[in-house]
Amino acid sequence: MKDPTMPEIVLVNTQIPENLGAVARAMLNFNLKNLRLVSPFFKLSNEKILPLAAGADSIIKNIKEFKSFEDSIKDFNILVATTNRSRAIKQKQISFKDLNNIIYKSSNKVAIIFGPEQSGLKNTHISICDFVLKINTNPNFSSLNLSHAVSIIAYEIMYSRKTEQKNEINAKKLIDIRATKNELMNFLSILIELLDETGFFSVKERKKILIQKIYNIFNKIELTSREVSTLLGIIKSLKKNNEK
Repeated sequence: MKDPTMPEIVLVNTQIPENLGAVARAMLNFNLKNLRLVSPFFKLSNEKILPLAAGADSIIKNIKEFKSFEDSIKDFNILVATTNRSRAIKQKQISFKDLNNIIYKSSNKVAIIFGPEQSGLKNTHISICDFVLKINTNPNFSSLNLSHAVSIIAYEIMYSRKTEQKNEINAKKLIDIRATKNELMNFLSILIELLDETGFFSVKERKKILIQKIYNIFNKIELTSREVSTLLGIIKSLKKNNEK
């Protein structure tokens, strides 16, 4: 059964089956047990996965698979994207210390997101995330293998967990529980629909970029469920008055 404070790993469009096996092995090494896949480029029955898992079959068997990124993250409160590239979408960059504060000093459900091996996460994925975590590497050779990146992050989480338990800091919850991504995306869907109806996206070529910016703005605000509900009520009221 999942420790309620432990984050889950989400792999988006993983391309190489061996990497999935190696990720499962790394996760079990450091006691992370919940893995989600979004439209991998191979089937989970691929014969190359289990040999690289090296005994971490339980991780593979319990994988949750999704067709879309949005469906895979609906029940999380906080999403942490991993990337080593500079992005047009500027989410708040956090350190490992920040990450562990988020995990151990709140009751938020956290997911750590990894993109495909060749290109990493798209801006559309990052715009939905709350934070970006970057592993410091040689700037002249910064690309990490997917399983190595998972290993480093999983180790940092486990090491911090031992420190938190030793110091008994974990009992104090410092970070408010956020709205789930499902709640936030429902609100944003209604907001974007209303903006579309009122001609906000007058230049069709810029609609996608503007939507990413809107997602980015609201993710930075760190809204609670009650705040999202209030905003939704405001939007519905304004829409109702405009229809009169």
